[in-house]
Amino acid sequence: MTDTREITLTVNGTEHTIDVEPRQLLVHAIREELDLTGTHIGCDTGNCGACTVLKDGEPIKSCLMFATQAAGSELATVEGMEELPEARGELHPLQEGFREEHGLQCGYCTPGMLMSGKALLDENPNPSEDEIREAISGNLCRCTGYQNIVRSIEYAAEELEEGEIAAADGGVSVDDGSMDASASVDYDVSDGEFDCGAENCCGGPTTDREHSGESGGDSR
Repeated sequence: MTDTREITLTVNGTEHTIDVEPRQLLVHAIREELDLTGTHIGCDTGNCGACTVLKDGEPIKSCLMFATQAAGSELATVEGMEELPEARGELHPLQEGFREEHGLQCGYCTPGMLMSGKALLDENPNPSEDEIREAISGNLCRCTGYQNIVRSIEYAAEELEEGEIAAADGGVSVDDGSMDASASVDYDVSDGEFDCGAENCCGGPTTDREHSGESGGDSR
């Protein structure tokens, strides 16, 4: 009779309770018990990094850890990338970067590269080329020569920075008295226009000369 143990893992935000053998490696539990086969098995010795996932935010090689050692942990795999807020319902900027900068060829190392890249950008949103190369030094690629992978991560860093700036510009503003309390806020952007009701903000009355006469605002 096979000895198994029940463990609970939170993977990509979803809690799973599974039965595993004490000797079962985490990578096999992820692939076989959870059917998340985006995490690849390469060398089984911890050298290639194809099995890299995030455990409580840190990149680990899941072929070097027993599944039981990860009990109670939060894991992130490549399958969860598009569900993250920064993906905005589409590709994560890292995935987009690998597509736009041709950061993959055979694709076998790509999931591990993506997870190592995410761990880096979570800690250091604006890494240098040397810092990127150091972060992915534990992930082997036999196809690309790494240059396009570095460019892909640089692309993602730029996209994430632009997204943060856009979010800050369009985020919730604190009323400092400059907005008329009676002003209405129009959130209908179906026609490509947006008016938050405040002057000199978000396409408000005085930012668009065409509306200055209609709004009665002072365009000086």
